[in-house]
Amino acid sequence: MSQEQSLQTVENNSAGTLDQLKLLADLSQAFVQTLNIDETLDLAVEQIAGHMNAEASSVFLFNIKNKKLICRASFGPVDIKGIDVDVDKSIVGKTLNSGHCQMIRDAKLDHSYNCSVDRLTGFQTKSVLCTPLIAAGESIGVLQVLNKEADIYFDRRDRDILRVLASPLALAINNARLTIRLVEQNRLKKEITLARRLQRSLLPPRKKPPFPVVGTNVPAYEVSGDFYDYFSLSEDCVGFVVGDVSGKGLDASMLMVRASSLLRWIGKDRLPPSKWLEKANKELCESASRGMFVCAAAGYFYPKQDKVVWSNAGLPPVIHKCSESNKVHTWIADAPPLGIDADLDFPEKETSIGGGGLYFFTDGLTDARLENGEQLGTEGLINYINTVEAESAEVRVGKIITYVRRQQLADDATMLLVERRDNIHEHYLDGISFQADPVNLKMVRTKVSEIVKELEFDDKSEQQLVLCLDEAVTNIYRHAYNNDGSGEIDLSFKLQNNTLVFYLRDYAALVYDNSIKPRDLTQTRPGGLGINIIDSVMDSWEFATPKDGYGNLLIMKKELCHK
Repeated sequence: MSQEQSLQTVENNSAGTLDQLKLLADLSQAFVQTLNIDETLDLAVEQIAGHMNAEASSVFLFNIKNKKLICRASFGPVDIKGIDVDVDKSIVGKTLNSGHCQMIRDAKLDHSYNCSVDRLTGFQTKSVLCTPLIAAGESIGVLQVLNKEADIYFDRRDRDILRVLASPLALAINNARLTIRLVEQNRLKKEITLARRLQRSLLPPRKKPPFPVVGTNVPAYEVSGDFYDYFSLSEDCVGFVVGDVSGKGLDASMLMVRASSLLRWIGKDRLPPSKWLEKANKELCESASRGMFVCAAAGYFYPKQDKVVWSNAGLPPVIHKCSESNKVHTWIADAPPLGIDADLDFPEKETSIGGGGLYFFTDGLTDARLENGEQLGTEGLINYINTVEAESAEVRVGKIITYVRRQQLADDATMLLVERRDNIHEHYLDGISFQADPVNLKMVRTKVSEIVKELEFDDKSEQQLVLCLDEAVTNIYRHAYNNDGSGEIDLSFKLQNNTLVFYLRDYAALVYDNSIKPRDLTQTRPGGLGINIIDSVMDSWEFATPKDGYGNLLIMKKELCHK
């Protein structure tokens, strides 16, 4: 080759390289400027076909659902967009599986050639060049060009060019998928947040002692399928409901909303518990989703008569603990869950409470897994109830739920306690309001120390309680107000008989609910121990909705411990 010919070859190669770089830059910029991946891929395959002097070009993406490659973009005499091919019976499939380029001079002589597309479209495939689209180390599709013009075969230089051009395509497709996934996750997160707020709004407002019914709920997941409710029907009648919807997720939460609203609406008519559940059952049989059902118990407490009447449809046994004799009696459910058979009967039970309490609960408590892997079970729950001694019903329920929360929850856990509470009295001690600025933590610690000293807590308990409130306020500053020190916080102290109650309230957007649990201490990472500290120090704690429905309210209780 003469020197002039050599120089001409170098110039041609340089010009070709510049064209490749320009195309690569154009493709990269196009992918950055839009999230419409289909529109950009259509433009890309047209430009790639022109640059490669090919008759046709296409992009195939792997569909994980049907395990096939689907044409997502196409350029050429025929449009094959939407056509799918088997991974094991095609050249593009061989490219995907091997993760390597395939360069076929005569497609008809290759055993991987699938002529069905040509028969369908009338196109005649001659030579083929394919390269895998690789993102994050995984083949997600194939870039293909067909039939180099003038019946010239694709060569190694063409293969290298196509590999280079495939890189921005693979990156753009992967980024688009991640973006769509993120948008979907954000949409789902918003739906879950709305469902959680709706569920919280359906829970009954907290009643001041000595209201005779106390309830609490701990969701195992983001939203709960459990519910409870209680309401005064007269000076001597309180209605109550506990329920557990089958299934998990948003479907269960939506059925929970319907079931809880339905049972409350029917209960306001003061029908006998048997008729109460019978009417709800007929409604749910007509409208509940196929295969879903509701375990529920509903009844009335008559304080002056010291009488409780209820019906139980599928919930665990009702437990009666007598504090005077320390005896325990249980009643199993006499009817299956609601929503299965419209013609069921729901027998009633009746008992006097005396000096004890009547416990209704969902199977999330008894199904909780202990450290040894065994379920807590009804007997295990009864044994723990026997160990819980506290004057306040809230503390007793709180201790039980805290104990269950520390186990491995497989399902939502809900408990409702009915008992006479004529001896409960609440006394306001003190309160402070301040901005969520770390500089105010010293004032908070001083006030907490002052209160607990007046109540004659020992030095160790004083230090622990001060630490708890310090952590709780810090969490509000960091998480509820996102480090904005201008947010308002209210802290009040009340005495319920022998129990000190801390009410810590902020005015931020909804952050907390009862699904928040202490984190696994086997995970070695800094921070995040605030809930663990509260859980280990307080006798009970829970999140509640403030009376005005805005912000977050953390209620923590500690029985007095004298020197």
